[in-house]
Amino acid sequence: MKKILSLALVAASVLIAAEPWDRAEYMFFNRHLNRTWLDSAYNLLAQLHTADPKDEHLLYLWSRIHIQKGDDAGTKGDKLAYFGRAKAIAETLIASNDRSDEGHCWWGVAQGRIGQTRGVLNSLFMVPGLKRAFGRALELNPNHPTALDAYGVLYYELPGFAGGNLDLSEKHFKRGIEAAPNYTLLRLDLAKVHIKQKRWFAARTQLNALLATADPLYPADAELDDKPEARELLKQIGNKE
Repeated sequence: MKKILSLALVAASVLIAAEPWDRAEYMFFNRHLNRTWLDSAYNLLAQLHTADPKDEHLLYLWSRIHIQKGDDAGTKGDKLAYFGRAKAIAETLIASNDRSDEGHCWWGVAQGRIGQTRGVLNSLFMVPGLKRAFGRALELNPNHPTALDAYGVLYYELPGFAGGNLDLSEKHFKRGIEAAPNYTLLRLDLAKVHIKQKRWFAARTQLNALLATADPLYPADAELDDKPEARELLKQIGNKE
């Protein structure tokens, strides 16, 4: 309880002192501290985007928050609407600056989410475009953690006949962890590869490292998604050798 109150007090002081774009970003990435912050960040980013529709960092955040809204949406139609909007915003960012690694990365993430929502067999035609998007992001920024994770997920989720490859998936996740060891999603996804490989000790190592991450790169994602899933996977693995 004391820790929660302390975090809340720190958050309050940050929000009071911050500029509007910093306030929106802080609320988005720390939305686990207050369940209203996702909508507050969304509304604030909408205002900021209207005032300055060409700002590249705002376009990145505006695309990314639509991904989150899509992930949280309750229906397939709503998910596809949010993901489609995220993709269009990323396209605007790329049109403004083709050398934006965030633009290419989040275009790929949005397109991938659209494919996942529609189902693998309906989205295989997207694979070349996804590889180009994530490849371009990594060409511009070889250590982009989200692009490395997304590439790894692509090779993990694809069926073998379409290019799925656990070794390539593992390679990208490990590169990502080297670049951003506090990005908890990378450890979660690498653990899933190890589970599919039946490498139980290696999976537990990554899951325990994830849970021990004290300063995650994206705190809300870690607390709301990655850590709960890691705990569940550890229960499922049990004492398998």
